[in-house]
Amino acid sequence: MSLFKYIDSKVKATTVFDIGVLKLLVVLGGMIFGAYYSEFVLKYMWYFYISFIVLLVLMLYRMFRK
Repeated sequence: MSLFKYIDSKVKATTVFDIGVLKLLVVLGGMIFGAYYSEFVLKYMWYFYISFIVLLVLMLYRMFRK
């Protein structure tokens, strides 16, 4: 199986839930990396890290399960 066929099969298998989790993951990543010096982000940084990692693991699990 070529790389493009593999990626195409994974993209077609996504659901609305997967897209929502991906959007939340991108927003959290942007808050962590883009607004790093903001007082709010610095105050609650560990919560953002934990939620980012949990959502990342969830997305990776859902994308690579058989």
